[in-house]
Amino acid sequence: MPILHVLILVAFMSAFFYALARQLARPSGWFGRAVMTPFLNYGNRSMIDAAVTALGPKTGERIVDVGFGGGYALQSIAPRVMPARATGVEVSDAMIDAARIRWREAIEVYRADAAAMPFPNGSFDGIISVNTIYFWSDPAAVLREFRRILQPGGRLVLGIGMKEVMRWSPVTWFGFRLYSANEIESMLDAAGFEASIQRAGLGELIVLARPKACSPANLHDST
Repeated sequence: MPILHVLILVAFMSAFFYALARQLARPSGWFGRAVMTPFLNYGNRSMIDAAVTALGPKTGERIVDVGFGGGYALQSIAPRVMPARATGVEVSDAMIDAARIRWREAIEVYRADAAAMPFPNGSFDGIISVNTIYFWSDPAAVLREFRRILQPGGRLVLGIGMKEVMRWSPVTWFGFRLYSANEIESMLDAAGFEASIQRAGLGELIVLARPKACSPANLHDST
């Protein structure tokens, strides 16, 4: 193959993976609503199923999905927590629009940055977030915010791709921040969580974390 053709192919593939990475980080426009919603639901299905199982939502619990994407986790959680309403947080207008059209008032949906959510201290019994950590500009701030809005005795579940596997995917070369299990444990420890990590599907990790016991004066420090 002539070198010019190779360079054109490389440029095309790079542009494709860059655009896909941007959509994965923050789905936008008609493409985000029409294409990324089913794509995220299908692509993340096994990890979301494992994360929801680890979370174990119960009747009447307040559960929030931070970075809910296509909404598959919310769809699974909503009937389990009734009569409470499941809550979703997103930065993507496209995903919020799609969720509001689909569920209207059945699920509470908020547009907010994960590091600054519009909820009082101790608002939730459980937090779930799947395949989002790679896009947090300040993971420490996000985890502190999770700690703030979580009730004492609540639980946080993260679904995360293994760094050793994900780094071989070209799409992760564009804007993804990958973390090892040890790095994740260290960040959670610093944010006030005790965590256990287990493998789920191929290349997938499920992190179950709970707030550390602390004095009442420091239980819900603001960020």
